[in-house]
Amino acid sequence: MRKINTFFLRVASRCNMVCDYCYVFRHRDMSWKLYPKCMTKHTIEIFARRLRDYVIKNNINEVNIIFHGGEPLIIGEDVLIEYCDKINDYIDKYAKVFFSLQTNGTLISEKFLKECVKRNIGISLSIDGPKEIHDKNRRYASGEGTFSRVIESIELLKKYPQIFEGVIGVIDPFSKPSEVLGFFNEYGLQNIDLLLPDSTYLDLPKDREKNESLYSDWLTEAFNSWFNNYQNIHFRTFEYILSAVLGIQNSLDAFGLGELDYLTIETDGSYHTSDILKITYENASALGMNLNDSSIEEALENKKVKEYNRYLLWDNLPEKCKKCEVSNICGGGSLAHRYSIENGFNNPTVYCNEMYELINYAKKCIEEEINKEIIYDRK
Repeated sequence: MRKINTFFLRVASRCNMVCDYCYVFRHRDMSWKLYPKCMTKHTIEIFARRLRDYVIKNNINEVNIIFHGGEPLIIGEDVLIEYCDKINDYIDKYAKVFFSLQTNGTLISEKFLKECVKRNIGISLSIDGPKEIHDKNRRYASGEGTFSRVIESIELLKKYPQIFEGVIGVIDPFSKPSEVLGFFNEYGLQNIDLLLPDSTYLDLPKDREKNESLYSDWLTEAFNSWFNNYQNIHFRTFEYILSAVLGIQNSLDAFGLGELDYLTIETDGSYHTSDILKITYENASALGMNLNDSSIEEALENKKVKEYNRYLLWDNLPEKCKKCEVSNICGGGSLAHRYSIENGFNNPTVYCNEMYELINYAKKCIEEEINKEIIYDRK
């Protein structure tokens, strides 16, 4: 059994926004409707006891707790701080706990940020780009865009750089990559990631049927813009590809291979694998186990965890992937993006062509840069 030290706590199963592409609320798994809206103090205490037992038994020195949702701050800023303190009360004698928060950025106050600084709670915020891009998909239930409120939160966070971990967004293939990257650069956002909209063979990437190269064109243009003009920005997916092309081993959820190195806990205390699997089918991520009746070790021995890891093994990749020249980097792609009714997860990612084009384009850029250096050295 592999030891893990990262746990996603979905402390809220609801959100104050309605995002068109949300993998939790707008895809196949509607089980969120049955979960408590917020995680209770009682569930947090059970989790903290389970975690304490786990770190002691497995001699784990550091633990990462990531608060997630829905929107985690729906539970209230004071409650979230209380939950951090409660977990620390149980764990800090045995392991160092690192807390972080993934938020949509609409409910942050400066008072909360000051409390986060005291406890070194890292904050990652969601934004897709400039106002016209962000507000296309990230809106309140009223239909009003959230950009202005999110920018206010970013300006607040910039006052506390020690806890501002960066931003994450979703690609709009109709945007201009140079404008998106220019926006992040203008606002001094130096740690970013932009993800492809979550899709499967049941729910194909939006608008791609009108233009097969819609997403691959965006990705290669974005890589070109970043590689030549914005390498001061840490773009996680692109840096992962660069490292992989150069032979540096790493792992990222957007790609395959590796192992599941975290567990997710829902508001009712139930154990889950990756919550991105919510885009595939009802309860795809659920282990059928709960903090009330099962330890973390028992959850990690669950057949769904083993199945998840089995799909990430090279030997179990689809034959098309094994024959592909970039499969050592792509690894079949995100597991969730590989799903179909006919074959389950035994498919290349639904973004197969996009991954192939992007990785080969990155290789080309690196080769050209190396050749320039060789020519320069010879002069």
